[in-house]
Amino acid sequence: MTEHLLHAGPAALGGADRDPTPFPVLWEPARIPGSPLLRPGRMRVGTLGPEGTTSMVALERLGHRLAHLGGPDIVPVPYDSFEELLAATGARGGPAYALVPGAAECATRFFWSPQLRLDATFSTPTPEYGIATRGPSLHEGVLRLATLHETRRLVELLDGAEGGRGRYEIVWVPAESTMHAARLVAAGRADAAITNEPGRSAHRLRFQVSRPGVPMVWMVFGPAVLSRSARPVPSPEHTSGAPYRDR
Repeated sequence: MTEHLLHAGPAALGGADRDPTPFPVLWEPARIPGSPLLRPGRMRVGTLGPEGTTSMVALERLGHRLAHLGGPDIVPVPYDSFEELLAATGARGGPAYALVPGAAECATRFFWSPQLRLDATFSTPTPEYGIATRGPSLHEGVLRLATLHETRRLVELLDGAEGGRGRYEIVWVPAESTMHAARLVAAGRADAAITNEPGRSAHRLRFQVSRPGVPMVWMVFGPAVLSRSARPVPSPEHTSGAPYRDR
C-alpha cells in the first residue's frame, strides 16, 4: 500500500510547511494501519551513525515524511555498525525500529531475524560521494584509503584522477561509516577517504574526485509481533488480494 491512502496531518496540506522530501513510502499491507509508525507520539529508530552518515541523512528525511503523514516524531539512535544495530533493535533499552539501506552487506540478516519484520521501504538519493583528502592533491605512491566495505568499489573514481588509478598503491584502512572514514583522514590515520558530502564538510576535507548521489532503497524493520493495540485491521478494499497500484 502506498502512503497517500493513509491519513495525512495538517502539515501535508501545503503552504510554508510543505513536506521537503515528498518521496513515496511502500508499506507492507499486513503491518498497517496498526503500525506505531503511523500514529502520533515519539519513536526511537536506530541506524548507522554518527550524524552525517548517509543512513542518518535518510532517517532525517523519513522523519519529515512520517511527520507529514501524521506519524510520530522520530528520535534517531545511531550505532557504530549494522551488526550492533541488529543486536540492539527490539532488545531491552534498544530502539523498536531500524532503518537499513538495501546496499548494506548484512541487510539480509535483518530479514531473517526472528525478532524483526519489514514494515516499509522507500527510495531517496544519497549525498554526493567522492575521495577526499586534507591537502590540495593526492600524492603518488602508497595511498592509505579509508572506507567502509560497502563503498570500497568507489575506488574506481581514481580512474578519473590525473594519471589514473595506476599511480597509487592502495592500502585499505577499514572504517565503520563514511563519517568515520573522513575522521580517520582528519586524524592523520589515512591519506584519503571514500566519504560523502556531509563527511567531507564536517572534517574540512577536499574532494579530489567525486560523483553525484544515487537513488538508494531503504528498509524500515520493526518488531515481529506488534502489540495487541497495534495489530492491523484489514481494510475491506484491500482484502481481495488484488495488487494495489499507485495512481
